[in-house]
Amino acid sequence: MDKSEKKVIDGIRQFGWHIINVTEDENGPGFSYSIGLFKTFNHPEILIVGLKLELSQILINNIGYDIKNGRIYESGQFYDGILDNFKCSMVNVSPDYYKTYVGFGIWYYDNSNFPLMQCIYPTIKGFYPWEKDWPEDLRKLQPILGDIQDLNKK
Repeated sequence: MDKSEKKVIDGIRQFGWHIINVTEDENGPGFSYSIGLFKTFNHPEILIVGLKLELSQILINNIGYDIKNGRIYESGQFYDGILDNFKCSMVNVSPDYYKTYVGFGIWYYDNSNFPLMQCIYPTIKGFYPWEKDWPEDLRKLQPILGDIQDLNKK
């Protein structure tokens, strides 16, 4: 086990989950995701794409503490209390994206058979990526990695 793997295992043992941050590069925006929520709480892991990594980490930790305290997040729903003054939605991530986004999760679970939800946030004007007023230049910043057909539109 290398140093990074040990850090993941130790974080999950101590807190119930660990967060991986991946910096922006030529392939796409930065993103953060949890590892351990499924094992510890039988809850889907959480992925946030396109926000500053520090903010994503705070939001995932807050979501993790909510889950630890009994809150259940479900795909297709909107939630208050994740991002101040805005509702965020959750969408199940297609397994087609797991290798690109959650490699450490695949390592930890030793397969891709774990649930993963993307937390989707609006612009500061309150527009979501599927709405016509979503700015075109933000499409690559927050790609939707799952099916939003069942999403209860705000």
